[in-house]
Amino acid sequence: MGTAGQLIVGRYRLVRALGHGRAGLVWEGRDTLLDRPVAIREILLPPDLGETARLRLVQRISRDVRQAERLRHPHIAAVHDVAEEDDTPYVVTELVPSRSLDGVVSGEGPLPPADAARIARAVLSALAHAHADGVRHGDVRPANVLLAHDGRVLLADFGVSIPATDPAFARAPETGDRGPRTYLAPERAAGGPRTVAADLWSLGATLHLAVTGRPPSVPPGSLEETPEELRAVLTGLLAREPRRRIDAETADRLLAEAGPPAPARPVRRGSGRRRLLTGLAAGVLVACAVGGWAVLRPGGDESRAGTRAVASPASPASPPAAASASAAVSPPASARRLKLKWHTSDAGWRAGVPRGWTREEGPYSTSWRSRDSAAAFTVEVTAQRGTDPLAALGEAEEILRPSAKTYRRLRLEAVTGEHGPAADWEFTWTPRKASARDHLAKGVEYHQYRRVISTGTTTSVLTWTTPAAGWDALEPTLVRVLSLFRPA
Repeated sequence: MGTAGQLIVGRYRLVRALGHGRAGLVWEGRDTLLDRPVAIREILLPPDLGETARLRLVQRISRDVRQAERLRHPHIAAVHDVAEEDDTPYVVTELVPSRSLDGVVSGEGPLPPADAARIARAVLSALAHAHADGVRHGDVRPANVLLAHDGRVLLADFGVSIPATDPAFARAPETGDRGPRTYLAPERAAGGPRTVAADLWSLGATLHLAVTGRPPSVPPGSLEETPEELRAVLTGLLAREPRRRIDAETADRLLAEAGPPAPARPVRRGSGRRRLLTGLAAGVLVACAVGGWAVLRPGGDESRAGTRAVASPASPASPPAAASASAAVSPPASARRLKLKWHTSDAGWRAGVPRGWTREEGPYSTSWRSRDSAAAFTVEVTAQRGTDPLAALGEAEEILRPSAKTYRRLRLEAVTGEHGPAADWEFTWTPRKASARDHLAKGVEYHQYRRVISTGTTTSVLTWTTPAAGWDALEPTLVRVLSLFRPA
C-alpha cells in the first residue's frame, strides 16, 4: 500500500489519501513532471492472486485505461496515465474538486426532477461520446458522477470498471444498497460484457437514486414512486431486456422535456466597448470536504461578489489600471475601500486581500473572512483546462435555485479578461437553512459576486459574499480585489 510522499514511477507524488473504495485507495497527488495536481487511484489487488492471474488482471486494467485516455469531453473526468510500482497498478486522472452525486443525495436528500434530469443529460452526453469512440464505461453509478465546484457535471472512473465485476474482487465488501454491483445492468451482474445498453441501464439506476434516494429494485418494480415527468425515461432505461431499452437519443429527448430550459446567452456588445455589468446572478456554492472531494453547494464559504473591473495590478496600494474585464459601476461616494495586502499562494496565483481579515485554508480553496465573519472572499484554483466560464456559472445557478428561499439574478454574462475567457455572476439570495459552519443566518438576505477565469492551464473561481445590507460599503474593496487577482 502506498504512503504519503511516495513517488510513483519517478513522476507522480502521493500527497494524501482521499478515500477507500472497493478496489483500493484514491489519493490526491501531484504530477511532478507537469507540475499539476492529479487524482491517483491505487488498485489494491487481492493478495491471494497467483502470478499469472495478477499479470492478466494488470494487463486488462492497463488496456482499459489506455482506451479511456483518448476521451476528451466537457463531462468526462480526464484519464491521464496508468503506471505500475511494486506490482501495484496506479491510475492517474484529473483531480476534480467536487462532490459525488451519491454524497449529495445521502446528505441532502433526493434532487428535484429538473436538476436530476440536467445531471443525467450531462452524463448521457459523456456516455454517447465514449460509445461513439468504442469505449464502454462499465461502472456508471452515483459515486462516479461528480458535481464540480464550478458547476460542471463529470462522469469519472472511465477505464477502472474491472473491480465492479471481476471475480478476483468478489470478496471486497459492498457498501449497503449503494455498492458498485447495485447499479450494474442485470446482464452485467450475471457475468455479461460491457455494452452500450448496459451503460444506459446503469444511468437509469443512477437517475432513480437521484430522485428517490434509493436505487431501483432488480428486477425493477413499480415506478410510481418516481416523479411523473421522469417515469417514461426511467421505464425505458431500466427495461430488463437490453433490446427493449431506449437508446441514447430517445433518453436525451425525454430528459430534455423534464429538465430546465437552457440559460439565455448574454447579448454581446461591441468588442471595443467597455461592458456595463448590471448585476451578477444569484446562488452560493460553498467549498467543503466530503469523502475526500471538495464540493461547492448552496450556502457558504464563498465570498461576496460585487465587482466590476479587472485591471493590471501594480501593488494593492496603487490606483487601479485600465479595466480589461470590465464593468465599472461607480461605488457609492461614501464607501471607503479597505486597505489590502498581497497574498501569493504556493500554487503561484496572487491576490490582494483585505488587511485584518482571517485566512482559512481548505482542501481546494483559500478564504479570507471579516472580523465579524459576515463577509468573505474565496479563491479556488484548479488544474482544469478548457472551462467555459459562462456555461459553468449557468449550471451552478441551476444547482443553487432549489436551495434558496429567495433568489434574484443581477448579472450573468461573459466578460473580456486579460488572462483568458471569463464570466461574472452576481445575485442575492436568502438561504432556506442557517449554517453555523458557513456563517449563514436563517432569514438574512445575502449578496454574492462570482467570477470564473479560464486560462490555458487552470480555472480560477473568485467569490465575494456579504449580507445584502452591507454590500454597498464593501463594494469598492471588491472592485479592487478583483482587479488585482493574477492566476498562476
